[in-house]
Amino acid sequence: MEVNEKYSSIPYDYTGVQRLWDKDVTLWSDQNQKIHPIKKRLGWLDSPRWLRSQVHDLKKRISYIQDYKWKSIVLIGMGGSSLAATVLCRMAIIEKGKTGDCYFEVLDTIHPDTIRKINDRENLSETLFIVSSKSGSTIEVNALWLYIDELLRCQGNKHRSRGQHFVAITDPGSPLEALAYDNGFLDCFLNPSDVGGRFSALTYYGMVPAALLGFDVQAILESAERQVSVSKTTAVTNNNPFNLGWEIGSQALNSKNKLTLIFSKENEPLGVWIEQLLAESTGKDGRGVVPIINEPVLNPMEYGADRFFVIIGGINSHHLVNIRDELVSNGFSVFQLDMDGSNDIGGEFFRWEFATAVAGSILGINPFDEPDVQRTKDTTISFLDGQNNLKTKTMERYIQKSNVILIGNDFDSRKLLNAAEKINSLFKHANLGNYVGILSWLEETNEIHEKLIFISNQVRQFLGVPVTICSGPRYLHSTGQLHKGDSNTGKFIQIYSKPENNPAIPSWTYGFSDLHEAQADADFAVLTNLDRRVVRVNLQTSVEIGLARLGDIINYALSRQ
Repeated sequence: MEVNEKYSSIPYDYTGVQRLWDKDVTLWSDQNQKIHPIKKRLGWLDSPRWLRSQVHDLKKRISYIQDYKWKSIVLIGMGGSSLAATVLCRMAIIEKGKTGDCYFEVLDTIHPDTIRKINDRENLSETLFIVSSKSGSTIEVNALWLYIDELLRCQGNKHRSRGQHFVAITDPGSPLEALAYDNGFLDCFLNPSDVGGRFSALTYYGMVPAALLGFDVQAILESAERQVSVSKTTAVTNNNPFNLGWEIGSQALNSKNKLTLIFSKENEPLGVWIEQLLAESTGKDGRGVVPIINEPVLNPMEYGADRFFVIIGGINSHHLVNIRDELVSNGFSVFQLDMDGSNDIGGEFFRWEFATAVAGSILGINPFDEPDVQRTKDTTISFLDGQNNLKTKTMERYIQKSNVILIGNDFDSRKLLNAAEKINSLFKHANLGNYVGILSWLEETNEIHEKLIFISNQVRQFLGVPVTICSGPRYLHSTGQLHKGDSNTGKFIQIYSKPENNPAIPSWTYGFSDLHEAQADADFAVLTNLDRRVVRVNLQTSVEIGLARLGDIINYALSRQ
């Protein structure tokens, strides 16, 4: 696959491999203002070596934590600070039928209906909370800590202090480190500061959860070291991580940027981590790779020519081999990876990090920053910090621009036609190269997810373009960068329903519902200001009824295309 020399900085030969391992920042930029920040984000190359130096101490510290006989463990984090843990937690359930010796879950939402369920936990006094944040200032993580700390204070515990219910994972010098020491946390794991969040799976952000879930960290490390060895191969045709990155980047430059991932069942959990890694790393400067995960395997005739496939599973799996052969026979490019579930997870973490760095160089972008993520954070704060008037005027302007749909109890045929016209306008001229993103700010329940899948299938089958489903605020720390930074190929439907409850965030002047709404509004505002094609759907009735009506609107709109 040839690449566009206008963008590509990494040569397809041994010098490309050597320059990457030498941490040559000019692979990604020659601009002075970018060189120093990139230098501070290349520590992931050394993560396996660093981890080897920490394994013995990590095991001792984990053993000490486990001596408290916790009945459940909850990891609080967003984006790169929580997604490796999410992968490992889901793998544990698939492979062992449970999350280790005690219940383990990841809390990466601030939806008020989910927050209220924390109050109902029967074993709160026997629950360990892992507070995970690279910056130590992630607004959702800080809000959740304040809330849980207050619950523990009100409940009281004769056997241990409130601080002993918490373990921190953060970078040295962060506000979270100070918080951990000031409040007597059970432990505080300090991560190498030169590793970005989405590249941190092989550091404490991934390995502390791995150990608590009962995985053999030594085995994960050895798996990663095997991929490190392969990635140093200067005979590039035998360098799998390099070739994977080369294919991803060059295919994207040749208009095949819908990277469709097909997994064997035991490897499916890896998808959400790859999605964030690629989307947040590559979606900027008018370029980007759109990861498609959790899509049913389609008839090859239903795929557009903008697809590129990576199949991840046992290389001898007859089922996956048949899928690969059928795709290839229909003219699609397919890259196949052999992976045996958690036995190879360390290697996969490193392989995809290395490949993403290579792809970023080919695309001519800096894969280690996320400029538009910060833009949404800043807008959220402006909406919260006493600037409600600004928020009101902003949202009113967008309503007047006719890209907001209100679905209430008085929804009649006239309103259906009007709403369908807005959806029809959004989908107009959707063709090869486009994708549709469903941006959900609803509570994450199985019932709601099934309804969103139904809507996504409707859209994909009619328009013939990929459809992604993203949950807020999680996607702000993941695919949100791609939505705002790529070549404007997405068409977005943001779905919001104002929660009935607004649990207070201790010491803050606003509650979880306020924060949740401000983040949704900020995302919508930034997308609109960047001239992204987006429609906001406000459900002003029950979520179940609202989604059913939205399905009717979309169905009617599609029938008029």
